[in-house]
Amino acid sequence: MKTHFRRSASALAIGLFIANAAGSLPARAFEPSGNDVADAFLNLLEAQEGTVESYSAVNTSGDTVTIEGIKLTDEGADNLRVTIARTDLTNAETVSGGLMKVGEMALSGLNMTADDGSLSIASFSSTDLVLPTAAELTGSDDVPPMAPSYGELEILGTVIQDEDGNQATASRIFIAIDEMDGDLPTASRFAIDGLLIDPESLDNDGKKTLSDLGYEQINISIAGSGKWVPEAATVNVDDLEITADDAGTVKMSFMLGGVTRDVVNELNKTQGEPEDALGLIQGITVNSISLAVDNDSLIERILDMQAKEIGTDRAGMVAQLQGGLPMMLSLLQNPEFQTKVATALGSFLKNPVSLNLVATPAAPVPVAQIMGTAMMAPQTLPQVLGLDITANSGE
Repeated sequence: MKTHFRRSASALAIGLFIANAAGSLPARAFEPSGNDVADAFLNLLEAQEGTVESYSAVNTSGDTVTIEGIKLTDEGADNLRVTIARTDLTNAETVSGGLMKVGEMALSGLNMTADDGSLSIASFSSTDLVLPTAAELTGSDDVPPMAPSYGELEILGTVIQDEDGNQATASRIFIAIDEMDGDLPTASRFAIDGLLIDPESLDNDGKKTLSDLGYEQINISIAGSGKWVPEAATVNVDDLEITADDAGTVKMSFMLGGVTRDVVNELNKTQGEPEDALGLIQGITVNSISLAVDNDSLIERILDMQAKEIGTDRAGMVAQLQGGLPMMLSLLQNPEFQTKVATALGSFLKNPVSLNLVATPAAPVPVAQIMGTAMMAPQTLPQVLGLDITANSGE
């Protein structure tokens, strides 16, 4: 899938279609409806090099303005075509030179096609939406860039397909911004359900691997929440969780320090400039990390598949892996940590229930120190980060 379409599709998938589509306003291509809310919304949809070709109707019922049959095109962006069957804007108003506030926005039947793929969304809804002006969306020397903001956002029935026919689907995407510090979110939650890995979306090697593991498809869900405390300059992610049905669950939590308002504001300015972002995160500290893997048949499936390939059974495969661990782990050049890893992995291979890795440094460790240690003395990283690994601790 080409870069342009991937970028546009991703923006739509996380609910920022408006920001991706809007830009400095060209002359209107659509006929004004006479409804201030509808015309303001259509103006925001006028892409920098694109066009709102038409809409079929605008109606008002109580506090809701409905726009039907929106069609957008952008000939210069891989023949981009976007249609939105219905748009409902409830308790909407325009303020301060074009900025638009919408109590609730609901879109249905959103379809996007281009030379390099397509995207469709059954429905999209968002609450407490603030759509910046076109100048704020694009940014300039005089006007700092500003992204749309919202309270909650839900997308149902997302299907993305690339030019080769490979397809990704998600039944539900949900994001909630629970707390704000000025224009910056400080607490949020998200969930993605029904993310399918299907054989038809894989190449031949991928299809064979999925079949050899005994899966017709894999259904994945992802959820998490986080909180940034500007006064303490800390970021806490307590429960990032990825679950694959009949495979297993990975849970992660971590705390970072040194995340000040200045750092966040500067990071927001470095989008598309990874080198600048890397410089800014050098002073951020790792305070703690926890990673847990709960197995639900995936490890057994992998062991059985590998055992079959070399003509043995699962017990034989485990014995071979356990026998090879000391040599493989000797590369760590850290005897104390090697022993911990060998003990945990050996127990996990024999009885694959859970595996836990934690980092609890005696004091917060700056990212710059971690990177320097990884390059100059990687064998000392376990001590620097206070790493520990255990298996089946919940038994």
